[in-house]
Amino acid sequence: MSQKLVRSSLAALLTTASASAMILASPVYAQDETADDEDTIVVTGTRIERPALEAPSPITSIGAENIQRSGELSIVDILNEVPALVGSTDNDDAIAGGIGSTGLTLLNLRNLGTNRTLTLVNGRRHVGGSGATTSVDTNTIPIDLIERVDVLTGGASSIYGADAVTGAVNFILKDDFEGLSVRAQGGLTPDHGDAATYLASVTAGKNFMDDRGNVVVSFEYSKEEGLNNSDRDFASDGLFSLLDNPDFALEGSADRRRQVFFQDATIRFASPEGGVAIDFFDGFDLLFDFEGDGDPYDQGEVITFRNSIGGSSTRISDFQESLTGDIERFVGNVNTRYEFNPNVTGFLELKFAQVSSFNSGNPAFSDLIPINVAENPFVPDVIADAANSAGADFVFISHDTFELGRRTEDIRRRTYRVAAGVETTPFPDTFKNLNLDLSFVYGRTDERFIAENNLVLDRFYAAMDAVIDPGTGQPTCRSNLDPDALPPQIPFPGGFGFLGFFDAFNTTVTPDNYGTTSFFTPGPNSGCQPLNLFGLGNASQAAIDFVNDDSLREATIEQTVITGVFSGDTGGVFELPAGPVGFAIGGEYRDEQSEDIPPIINTEGLTFGNRLFPTVGGYDVIEGFAEIRVPVLKDLPLANLLSVDAAVRVSDYSTIGSTLAWQTGAIWAPIEDIRFRGTYAVAVRAPNIAELFNPQNQSFFLPDDPCDIDNIPQAADPGLRAMNCATILTPLGVDPMTFQGDDILNATFEGVQGGNPDLSEETAKTFTVGFVLQPRWFENLTLTADYFNIEITDGIIPPASQDIVDQCVDLPSINNPFCDLISRRSDGGLNGLEVIPVNVAFFETSGIDYEVNYFFDPADIGMSNLGQFNLRYVGSYLERLDVVSLPGQTPDEERDETATLLGDDAPVHIGALDLTWFYNKFSANYRWRYRSAAFRDEIDEIDAAASGVDNPPFVPFTEIETSAVSTHDIQLRYEVRDNAEIYVGVNNMFDQEPDIGSVQTPVSAVGRFVYAGFAFEL
Repeated sequence: MSQKLVRSSLAALLTTASASAMILASPVYAQDETADDEDTIVVTGTRIERPALEAPSPITSIGAENIQRSGELSIVDILNEVPALVGSTDNDDAIAGGIGSTGLTLLNLRNLGTNRTLTLVNGRRHVGGSGATTSVDTNTIPIDLIERVDVLTGGASSIYGADAVTGAVNFILKDDFEGLSVRAQGGLTPDHGDAATYLASVTAGKNFMDDRGNVVVSFEYSKEEGLNNSDRDFASDGLFSLLDNPDFALEGSADRRRQVFFQDATIRFASPEGGVAIDFFDGFDLLFDFEGDGDPYDQGEVITFRNSIGGSSTRISDFQESLTGDIERFVGNVNTRYEFNPNVTGFLELKFAQVSSFNSGNPAFSDLIPINVAENPFVPDVIADAANSAGADFVFISHDTFELGRRTEDIRRRTYRVAAGVETTPFPDTFKNLNLDLSFVYGRTDERFIAENNLVLDRFYAAMDAVIDPGTGQPTCRSNLDPDALPPQIPFPGGFGFLGFFDAFNTTVTPDNYGTTSFFTPGPNSGCQPLNLFGLGNASQAAIDFVNDDSLREATIEQTVITGVFSGDTGGVFELPAGPVGFAIGGEYRDEQSEDIPPIINTEGLTFGNRLFPTVGGYDVIEGFAEIRVPVLKDLPLANLLSVDAAVRVSDYSTIGSTLAWQTGAIWAPIEDIRFRGTYAVAVRAPNIAELFNPQNQSFFLPDDPCDIDNIPQAADPGLRAMNCATILTPLGVDPMTFQGDDILNATFEGVQGGNPDLSEETAKTFTVGFVLQPRWFENLTLTADYFNIEITDGIIPPASQDIVDQCVDLPSINNPFCDLISRRSDGGLNGLEVIPVNVAFFETSGIDYEVNYFFDPADIGMSNLGQFNLRYVGSYLERLDVVSLPGQTPDEERDETATLLGDDAPVHIGALDLTWFYNKFSANYRWRYRSAAFRDEIDEIDAAASGVDNPPFVPFTEIETSAVSTHDIQLRYEVRDNAEIYVGVNNMFDQEPDIGSVQTPVSAVGRFVYAGFAFEL
């Protein structure tokens, strides 16, 4: 049967099933299985055994049933329901995460960064998912092997070490399973018949040696088919783009928005047909005369220097990358435990995971290539005639090279992990409450990244420099005839030759290295094929193949962790009136190593991409830690329970030296029905390998020049800025009173961006206080609420390029670290910038998390035959989320809620409701997820008429507010026989689309999605 027929049949089946689901449905979620109050276990966030409800830190748990009832194939999409994790990176978000991020799913607590969230598996560390970081790719964790997921919010560095600045997420896997469990699921969009997903998992477990041992084997496969921007109207036709506001004015004006939304905007500098300029030097206002095929060039409605509405230029929507990537996962696990004797148990966990992903991105583009009119055979006659009439020997073509193929990312990550250890009671006769746990963890991730359609610049320049071969009369490359030939050298104002002009944009090609590399040297024997980019579709496949290359980048991450912990309590030795004192003391050694090797073609700077160098680095750390729990009061009036906790960790890093983390907490239950809890922690995060050891890679920047005479008044102190700019410009022979920053020549300029080996740790102070209410008079109801506050000082962050150039001239003197990162040309223009991470940022977030859990059986009040209901609501109120990326400032002076955290201002309210109805062998699950409105601008009132918002391309200011978003999911399950179920579900039932100007947030671009599956156990 053909794939098309299979998918159409599946679409019909699921569409019918989803319709039935919407008719029959009634709400969702099974109550999480939790330990009995009297059971003592090791809960997430402590190494001391205790009843689960006696932990002072708030923990949200997601159980295995909840995961399967979501219908999601990515665990991040499920955990995004926890408000503290809404900023996490799922498969959709990874597309926008930058080069090489496709396929990564990373957890992000409190929107303070994936590098500040620690991900654990069975309470132990896990190797990172991508080069030079410790952030774990949750795609490597098998969904159907998860017993539960604990989300601990608040600093936990004293318990688990660095990276747990904002908390930890602990995946607890099944380790005592016997039998066979099988699940299969498939789904797609009923409206479009695309974005198909597939899942198949098998878990088998067996006890052996008289039940002293158990082995669990798990295999899981899943596939998600990606989407292109052309698959959704909101991402292609009529895409809204947030661009510079042409009506932006100075203080006191009605319109203070720097950016507004435009519909169907274009990029003025190029077109798919090629934009051809004959007289480029006329005032440096880039106005093309012709399209590449010779038709007159339509400039459209010019709105800014870089953008127009309509016309011949390339639409911004054409540059969108894949909406979602292709993801294929295979995860295999073998977990075994064996009791050697009643006092010694050993365990072994083995894992292999392979995650393959594919993403189609933007094509390469060219910037104003000079073409010799008399010699190049591809110049259309109408353009040649116009050039000859103007007395121009050269024309300039700028072409968005879609016909050369979009650049793509084909990434495969393989993860290997082994965890082994023993859990023992070393002195069972004398200290039966003393336990010793020893564990060893080794993990490795191998990353292979193939960049397809990587434009090779010296080949591209040689192919564009076409002439007629006098021997054949056919077009050929000039370099085929003259091995010493260079592309035309046209002098530009400011001392730039042609290649230097390209260098100012996006290459490192110069006359010194053009054609001299040992790789793709154009010449008589290079196989150079002439490239025709005049018009669309005129480039030969031979020329396209010649200028493109598929390059390979490889990275490896390795992690080794050795841990030893003594834990127990003083029972049998001494006890306080409220019980024995619990404690844990131990040590840990951890080694992190990473190697990221780009292709030599990139290292040599021969491609359209930036010049990149290898990252090789690592560190190790030796740590000692201790934890104590002291029961103070118990079973007394107004003191049903009172206990205090404390923990401390001392770490010695090979990179930054010693650090100290500690925390203290308490829990007080005046009566059995309510418990108050609170923690205060000082957590630390050491810089990761990338932040420390990244080389000084080539990058390009686009800040506004603060010394431009038009930008002087925008400073907080214009007089100070003017004085400092004069100090910089006058020695260059530039009049600061008339100086204007560059337009075309400085559209982007080259700089470097890399690591900083002089970084130190960042420090977080976290505070939580809240309560747990379980009223005896209202059985099966649990209410929790916790206030949180996190402040991070000396935060590691690379300052924005705009901040660097502004601070250079806005500080009291130009003798400051920011000016040391900048260089200028002899004409005063910016032409160099160094961006490195520094310990200068301040982060603060605060708010309230709350949760309601209620299980209701109508039979308890005499209403039989109605089934049972379980309700869970998890919500959060965000009080503030501040970032200050420069030293010496406070949030009141610069409150930036968007720059590095969410992309948009954070929603104030986030909630997820889950309601499940159980009736005999049938269950129905309903999920409602809510995000309140957020703003992209802090100005609340504006004069619409003065700002020109009535102009059709503009979006009125009231629509710049991101609207409140609700999505609704439903799933129906039926038990066809004991331990065998079939199910069908619909996610995003009402087809909620992403916000205006977005293709991925706050909901997936996929839209309404239906799925069906079955599961059984033997």
